[in-house]
Amino acid sequence: MQDEARVWLRRLTSGTATTADVEALERWRSQSQAQAQAFAEAALLWDVTGEATKVVLNRSPILADWANSNDNAHLPRRVFIGGGAALAASLVGLAVIRPPLNLWPSLSELGADYRTRTGERRNIEVSGGVSVELNTRTSIDLRRSTDGIDAIELLTGEATIATQAGSSRGFSVLAAEGRTIATNASFNVRKDGDTVCVTCMRGDLQVQYRQSVAPLQERQQISYDARGLGRAGSIDPKIVTAWRQGLLIFRDAPLALVIDEVNRYRPGKIILVDSQLGRREVVADFRLDRLDAVVEFAARVMKAPVRSLPGGIVLLG
Repeated sequence: MQDEARVWLRRLTSGTATTADVEALERWRSQSQAQAQAFAEAALLWDVTGEATKVVLNRSPILADWANSNDNAHLPRRVFIGGGAALAASLVGLAVIRPPLNLWPSLSELGADYRTRTGERRNIEVSGGVSVELNTRTSIDLRRSTDGIDAIELLTGEATIATQAGSSRGFSVLAAEGRTIATNASFNVRKDGDTVCVTCMRGDLQVQYRQSVAPLQERQQISYDARGLGRAGSIDPKIVTAWRQGLLIFRDAPLALVIDEVNRYRPGKIILVDSQLGRREVVADFRLDRLDAVVEFAARVMKAPVRSLPGGIVLLG
């Protein structure tokens, strides 16, 4: 069945697939849940390796010619063998730089001044009475000036920063071309890829992104990404920082968002196979030390089929 799924995937990605092929695939997938799951797993593997393969092919003219050739069977055997070895080695190298499914830290994370592992939290005291609490899978670098450490760079993950009450010295958090500046405040900064979200719990902040600047007050949140700096909005800080109390709190959140959040805290990966299921809303609190309850919740309350795979990978839907 897995072999059949891979044959279907190769046919659809061949560049010659027709509407009839797509209709035939849908008939094959609908014959049983097992066949639908087999195709989902094959598509997942393709998604994990596909982008890396494209990069390797773009960097290797020989492999690109071989991949694009309509008559690649006539290439010399030494090119095929050598190219295959080079492809495998390159994929391993790319997996170290950008791990599939984020199953392990990237090189930039491994080289950070401070880093937390999956499910780990850590407190750091920075000079000038500034405290930093790192959430799971978080990496930061310290930025030093002549007067000491006056900034951190959030490479990935999430941190809560508190400056000393009454301090007149500014402290900054750098993240994805942006800067958050505080003098007497407590705030949370989260970086997911190129998207950064800043939440103010106490005091006042100034958030800068490229040429834009926005003030942020207590119980407000703002985000920025490649599209620019967004608008500040009201937020409940207790929900944003529930992780500090060992909780995840969701209020009318789509299951897809819940799964994305839970994946930050547990080894492996929970993968939603059914996109329609992912749109269903969830109101629930989960303990970080009992995250298997999320899978149990989806299976029991949402009637989602569950399939466990090696490496802590769970398929839902």
